[in-house]
Amino acid sequence: MATERVEEAIETIRLSGGRITVDRRAVIEALDDSDDHLTAEQLADAVWAQHPDINLATIYRTLELFERLDIAFHVHIGHGPSRWHLADDVHHHLVCEVCNKVIEIPDTTFDPLRVRLVADTGFVIDPHHFSLSGRCAECAAAMPATPDIPSTPATPNAGEAAEI
Repeated sequence: MATERVEEAIETIRLSGGRITVDRRAVIEALDDSDDHLTAEQLADAVWAQHPDINLATIYRTLELFERLDIAFHVHIGHGPSRWHLADDVHHHLVCEVCNKVIEIPDTTFDPLRVRLVADTGFVIDPHHFSLSGRCAECAAAMPATPDIPSTPATPNAGEAAEI
């Protein structure tokens, strides 16, 4: 049975004038089933487990369509390939340069920066496609402080950041 997220994505495709194909439904369901941010290749593996006949190029085109329709986002986490997740879960990513831990932070984290940049420059940021790199709390505590990077960062408020 399709989840509410899948049904909402399908409705978005319909409202855009698009067709609901087996391929598109399979990609939506694979994104919805994942608890992680998947590369296109990982997503293809998940799709192929149920639909081995779907072409990789079709999966890429479907992801591009989903991004145009704001159904899914891609994000650059670290130096690896782009990763994908459904757009209804808006958040951002912190990547530890030492241990590669990825920490999710709420979308509202960038609100003060958004306001400041618009006021100062008129520039409107879209932080969904990148991650911030640095050191997680554990790695920062284990490394000596440098003049520009404190050894122990301020701890975020409880419940505001989620590790993935």
